Amino acid sequence: MIPAPTMNPSALLADDQTLLRIGASILLTILVLAARHATSRAIRRRADILDGQQRRQLFYARSGFNLLLFFSLLMLWFGQVQDLLLSLTAVIVAVVLATKELIMCVSGFALRTGASSFSVGDWIEVNGMRGEVVEYDLLSTTVLELNPPRLGHSYTGNKLVLPNSLFLTHPVRNEKLPGGYVFHPFEIVVEGQIDARRAWRWLKDECERLGADFAAEAQRYGRLIDKKLGVDVPGPEASVRIRTTDQGKLAFDLTLFCPARRADELETALTAGLLAEIGAGRFDRAA
Repeated sequence: MIPAPTMNPSALLADDQTLLRIGASILLTILVLAARHATSRAIRRRADILDGQQRRQLFYARSGFNLLLFFSLLMLWFGQVQDLLLSLTAVIVAVVLATKELIMCVSGFALRTGASSFSVGDWIEVNGMRGEVVEYDLLSTTVLELNPPRLGHSYTGNKLVLPNSLFLTHPVRNEKLPGGYVFHPFEIVVEGQIDARRAWRWLKDECERLGADFAAEAQRYGRLIDKKLGVDVPGPEASVRIRTTDQGKLAFDLTLFCPARRADELETALTAGLLAEIGAGRFDRAA
């Protein structure tokens, strides 16, 4: 003979308590809603149009009964709600720890979108990596790597996939300007036995001569940049500074505001021209 299954007394007690709470919740809801309805009718006093005081009384009465119902149900189910919250908290913490990098990537995407820090086609530099943005999504940003400014602005042929979490921990420098123009810095170091002032003057004139074909366009884009940033940025005239190195040589620091595609060409022309002039003795101190 198969023995009859026995029921756990604690399980039966828990089920009875749950049924009692459900019944009490339904009864409590009905009573509070009925009281709210009666109070609202008393405030209205069968008036079709309410004045300001009646509208305030009606609002406060409804809000009070809603809060009473909420806190009454919360106290009634507090034990079950507490157990549920503890379970959910443990699950949420585990999920956050397991998906920390993904959450940071999505947050980085939200930061990029909210700040409009860059878009497709912009040149950016972040954490020492520099390139042109070709694609971005929730998790990553793809860029075509560019040489550093001192080596020109040409592509290296490498494609970099950057996790968006980098934008939360490192500053992003957006360096591409309107019209494909860039600030191209470079230096020319020569021996110190020359007339530095005459060499400086020659470099200024040569920069003006080589940039004559795009001077009007550079002037227009320069005004656009000033207006966009709200500051007077250098350019479009070339900047030429003189300094000395630790070895006692002369160094000419130049910054050109020019189209990116012409940066290498202009740097080579200025460097070769200055060295040719020095070789020909044009800047000798005796002269």
